[in-house]
Amino acid sequence: MAIDLHLHTNASDGTLSPQELLTAAAKLGLSAVSITDHDSTAALAAGTAVAAELGLAFIPGVELSASYSPEISLHILGYGIDPAHPELRKVLAANQKAWDQSEEDSIAALEKLAIKIDRTRYDYWKAHPEAGGWPMYNTLKEMGLVSDVNEYFDKYFGVGRPAYITITFTPPETVIRAIKAAGGVPVLAHPGLYAEDNTKLMTKPSFQQAILDWGFEGLEAITTYHSPKETALYRNFCQKHGLLVTGGSDYHGSFAGRHLGTPVVDDAYLPPLLEAIARRRQG
Repeated sequence: MAIDLHLHTNASDGTLSPQELLTAAAKLGLSAVSITDHDSTAALAAGTAVAAELGLAFIPGVELSASYSPEISLHILGYGIDPAHPELRKVLAANQKAWDQSEEDSIAALEKLAIKIDRTRYDYWKAHPEAGGWPMYNTLKEMGLVSDVNEYFDKYFGVGRPAYITITFTPPETVIRAIKAAGGVPVLAHPGLYAEDNTKLMTKPSFQQAILDWGFEGLEAITTYHSPKETALYRNFCQKHGLLVTGGSDYHGSFAGRHLGTPVVDDAYLPPLLEAIARRRQG
């Protein structure tokens, strides 16, 4: 059977409620899931209850943002976390504050390009994620300035694009420490996505060593962002260094172009993760 350990709800920037998301997961025949909202644990209580009703194995998760450099943010998955732990709550609060500031910075960056955002419409989309995705993306789409998510990044918000902004999140070491303090297991999300000077960070020995030094316990090797060659490289890295292999769809809703349960992640990867969570809680 298959699992999906990287899912987003409308508690962060997904379009579906926990009920809708997990019902869809059960219909697909998935045996285990994890809700990993961006810097939010607001959907975990509902997710736990819904999963129990549906007979799905459920791992409470989160995807925390961490600043590797002024230009590069890492995404760190925390599996098996206690969402009420004070050290984790502190990181969540700091990152949410950074997200709020980034929204104002994004609006200001667009104004420098002579694009004035209608705050009423922006606030509408922010309050109605189920209507189609990210508020800034929906606002620009409504204005006729972008047609899809790819154009949104290519035209305005991708690295090096005219409205690109930097966001200062919590340092990786602090994020990893908070996840472990909250009883969780830290895993680097989609490691093949991070690049510096057109070079993928995972090809740099210094970054590989940083992963080990910071205390990561796994890599999300199985994701549509990676080529088969990259997936094999990351799995080998995990095997060499005794790290967990995880995977998931990074599903946000149909607007983002990714599909629930894709790629297929075999449930053989689940027991080692559950064992690691159990050891953390016992320790």
